[in-house]
Amino acid sequence: MKNRRMRFLREKHGIPLLELSRYSDASQQRLAQIELGTGSATGHMNRLVETAFARLAAAKRRELAALEADLQKHGKQLLDFVDELEGDA
Repeated sequence: MKNRRMRFLREKHGIPLLELSRYSDASQQRLAQIELGTGSATGHMNRLVETAFARLAAAKRRELAALEADLQKHGKQLLDFVDELEGDA
């Protein structure tokens, strides 16, 4: 059975449709329809999906950069006890 490449990429990288839809100009239902191929593929649909993946990748990069910064700052004290409010510092 053939699947659209977007499904392969989603599954390869563990991205649920709901998460992808958060970065899309389309709903989760619309993305599912596109992925299932219920209609013919258009350039607009491809741009919609490409943009969603690009926005998601950018958000993940920002999250990972923040984690790396926290590790640089607190890497040697990861097992120290902290107050809840101090935990984000």
